[in-house]
Amino acid sequence: MFPPSFRPQRPVYMFVLPWSLEHGGGVNQVVLNLAREMQRDGAFEPLLLVMDWNAARPQWGESMGIPMLRWRVRPYMNLLGWRQALAFRLWEARFRPAFLRLCRRYRVAAVNVHYPISSTFTLERACAAAQPPLPLLLSFHGTDASSLLRCSAAELAQWRTLLERARSVVACSRALCSELVALFGETVRPAIIHNGLDSDAFRALAGAPVRRGERLILSVGKFTGIKGQDVLIDAFAAIAADYPDARLQLAGASGEALEPLRQHTARLGLDGRVQFLPDLPHSEVAACFARAELFVLPSRRETFGIVLLEAGAFSLPVLASRVGGIPEVVGDGDTARLVPPDDAAALAEGLRTLLDAPDAARAMGARLQRHVQANFSWRRGCAAYAALVAEPALAA
Repeated sequence: MFPPSFRPQRPVYMFVLPWSLEHGGGVNQVVLNLAREMQRDGAFEPLLLVMDWNAARPQWGESMGIPMLRWRVRPYMNLLGWRQALAFRLWEARFRPAFLRLCRRYRVAAVNVHYPISSTFTLERACAAAQPPLPLLLSFHGTDASSLLRCSAAELAQWRTLLERARSVVACSRALCSELVALFGETVRPAIIHNGLDSDAFRALAGAPVRRGERLILSVGKFTGIKGQDVLIDAFAAIAADYPDARLQLAGASGEALEPLRQHTARLGLDGRVQFLPDLPHSEVAACFARAELFVLPSRRETFGIVLLEAGAFSLPVLASRVGGIPEVVGDGDTARLVPPDDAAALAEGLRTLLDAPDAARAMGARLQRHVQANFSWRRGCAAYAALVAEPALAA
């Protein structure tokens, strides 16, 4: 069960994900960068636990330079039927002692679940059984919290109890913190730890892309309705004739909106002006930023928006919706231009403003770069997580 290659010299900080790090997405970027920061100069050594149903026994490995353990963690809630409950108890009688032996062997100081799902209840039961109990931290990123809106009242009550028992609940923005408090009440008080960016490393991923003499408008986000790419396409259609050298590039993970967006673009006669780039590796996304002149985030809902930090790494002027956590990251008229969500006319006006005043737009992008470097680092985020684990009053 214990691999000879993993010999941590410091206490271990266990990150938990319901999927592999290799999958794209902002949650993985958060975990990967926090883990790398811990490897550099943190108080802990990171270990990633991937809750993999196919790994009935622990499977050790490495993911993107991070020690990794794949292990089946069965979901648990009090609402299980008696047959399911019996099967769970028999499985838990084997899993829990093995999990606690692992935690003792590697001096696990904290278990931090990112994107909590029902298997988190199982881990909470195991952490509570440790002597002394293991600190459990639950980190929410957006859609994990909104998915709880579909829960029944009984399920929500169980989630509330889980969050109250955790060492800490973490939200990546004040907007998400407010959503969690509205859902679970004032007894749940999330800590707010903003995401960060290693700007130098992200720029280095891009290499030296060649600009092609066109004005490239870039948007990065999963192809799903909440990202508002349809609004951006409509806004671009309204200005395309006046800016013949402008082109719109949409990059992001594949989602249910990708094909409808392509069809909508074709109906507008913009096939030659709008480019879709689904499922690009992160290095190629960085190259897109390096070639762009302007970045747009037209989301209908956005908890934080790491892509805003990435735009700042390349000093890009930003046009974004005034929703969720976006105003926490950028300030209207200073480091970005913000418009109402779901408003193609306002978005088109914003595009015109930035394209017509390139010097002012570049100055805005330069301010954003300084703002990101000063306020959004993974070192700061890592220190905030370490402080939650070290909190003496909570540890007692």
